[in-house]
Amino acid sequence: MTAIDSAKRDEFRNHLAGESSLYLLTHADNPVAWYPWGPEALERAKREDKPIFLSIGYAACHWCHVMEEESFKNEDIAKILNDNFISIKVDREQRPDIDQIYMTATSAMTGAGGWPLSVFLTPNLEPFFAGTYFPPDNRYGRPGFLHIVTELAASYKSERAGLNEMASKVVAAIRGSYDLSDNSIVLDKSAEILAIRSLLNNYDSVNGGLGRAPKFPHPVELSFMLKYAATGKDENVLQAVEKSLSSMARGGIYDQIGGGFHRYSTDARWLVPHFEKMLYDNALLAVTYAEAFQITKNVFYAKVVRETLDFILRELKDSTGGFYASLDADSEGDEGKFYVWKKPEIDSILGKKAENLCRYYNISGDGNFDNNANVPNIDSSSDIYIQRMGYNRNDFLESIEDTRRILFDVRDRREHPKIDDKIMTSWNGLAISAFCRGYQITRDGRYRAAALKAAEFIRADLYKDRNLIHSWRQGAISSRSFLEDYAYLAAGLIDLYETVHDYNWIIMAAELAEAAIKFFSDDHGRFYLAAENPDEYYIRPRDIADGALPAPGSVMIASLLRLSEITGERRFREHGEKGLAAISSAISQMPYAMTSALSALDFLISDRLELVLVGKIGRDSFVHEIHDRFIPNRILIVSDAGEEIIPLLEGRSGNGTVTAYICKNSVCRLPITDVEEFGRELSQL
Repeated sequence: MTAIDSAKRDEFRNHLAGESSLYLLTHADNPVAWYPWGPEALERAKREDKPIFLSIGYAACHWCHVMEEESFKNEDIAKILNDNFISIKVDREQRPDIDQIYMTATSAMTGAGGWPLSVFLTPNLEPFFAGTYFPPDNRYGRPGFLHIVTELAASYKSERAGLNEMASKVVAAIRGSYDLSDNSIVLDKSAEILAIRSLLNNYDSVNGGLGRAPKFPHPVELSFMLKYAATGKDENVLQAVEKSLSSMARGGIYDQIGGGFHRYSTDARWLVPHFEKMLYDNALLAVTYAEAFQITKNVFYAKVVRETLDFILRELKDSTGGFYASLDADSEGDEGKFYVWKKPEIDSILGKKAENLCRYYNISGDGNFDNNANVPNIDSSSDIYIQRMGYNRNDFLESIEDTRRILFDVRDRREHPKIDDKIMTSWNGLAISAFCRGYQITRDGRYRAAALKAAEFIRADLYKDRNLIHSWRQGAISSRSFLEDYAYLAAGLIDLYETVHDYNWIIMAAELAEAAIKFFSDDHGRFYLAAENPDEYYIRPRDIADGALPAPGSVMIASLLRLSEITGERRFREHGEKGLAAISSAISQMPYAMTSALSALDFLISDRLELVLVGKIGRDSFVHEIHDRFIPNRILIVSDAGEEIIPLLEGRSGNGTVTAYICKNSVCRLPITDVEEFGRELSQL
């Protein structure tokens, strides 16, 4: 087999050259005749009666890079693909709908999934063979990609009927799984208890976290557990979450030198990560750590929030105010090279100061990664070292911080991982929430300003005629939008309102909610990931369970319920209730996988706390009293003078000086004008 020669690179220009996705553009000079997903490729497959090879990945994906180098730049493999298939390349982040459809199919066919996703389809878009990464030749107990495409090309010609039958069975099974019962089940808090039990059964009591290797952070589930612990006063649940958060933030999955979380750990100990850094992981985790700080007042959690948000500001922020999607796992052709250290290098940089830093971060000559390199991490031996040496802990940690900054400056001069600089509305909605929560616990005005600027960019550039644009890269846009854009952004804008107190953000969030109902829900209240388009789908994509990202439909339901309480619009509550009823059967069957939906359910069926502040003079002190506490199922309404458009403000005026009202289920106590009294009242809730 031959790999593409760099001198011949310009000979290969496929149909990806004009795309906006960095991931697609990196494949534009492959000898594979790639198409983007769209009418041209799909119509050609039908016209020529050829099967489709669909490859789905993303720019920060290490194994996507590996498969490109090994197979997609291989001219022998490319020739077989070009002669026998229509090859389509999809950026999963730009097209979450296509990714969800075929990831579901791959999981159904193989019992597993991941990226790169490799799926072979009939011209009618039905899958008949699927997998993830394949080596070019038979190895690791896996069939080689050359063998696979050769056999499938022959089988499609000689065994067409059998492949079509197989594809039809797969599609029928997936459709059956989508057809959830329309008979709603009355849910109560027992579903939350079942979810907690299941999550605790999956809890790693030795290393923290949920599940075994490879281990993901699960911020959505941990936030749900925090809420349950805070409302149910369950110390066991709180201890499980605290151990998980501490273990992650001390492990190698957390960038000890530069802040921010890598995508997941390859081992159970959180030691060696897959090194890509995703905006969504860091945004969701910042919220979880902020909530943990509000509950426990442990300053370590606030430190993690600061370092994570500072990482996003430093490395993922565009001049427009929007935030980029991710950082690659690789640099200089090697995974993790930017982040790892060899002990002799640190010794030469720090001299006598190296010993303490290496002991604290577990840096050794043998290393814990490839080629004697080290992933910095903190464990019990780090704490024992401080005690054994008789150091004052605070003084020692200050000295570690000084040397860490030196290493950061040295590392900053290395070749950085590539940035996937597309700005996605959905993930930016998560980032807006993260920066709002960060501001609320730190009072750092940079975070408030970052949230506001990102929202203003989206409103000005990605919101046209009340329709959102999913992604933007260097001025080029992907006009299609998805439920996740409306759901995550609406939630972010509600958090932004509670941070900057500008009701215009609630108006925009309400517009997004109306659009989401119109474009993405059906008569039964079910939410779909995409607007219906029968030309592109064999089934309209829908995902009700949480994954690395919270289920968009559940987030939308929660926002509808919150908006109803703020605006007084009853129809939002009705649609939220309808949405929960539509997934109630699934919640009862697998509550552990639907914690976002359970959080929305808890808001619906629990007592709701409305905190109303009218007036401006002295308002910040009252707001800080609220933000200092973790108060689940509460809404915050703030106005300078009282606004008739908000029902809870009707007839109330602060006359310039702030007046606070604490209300439960719209029944309010006597007004409060003293901030200390207000704090005491909140503490008794």
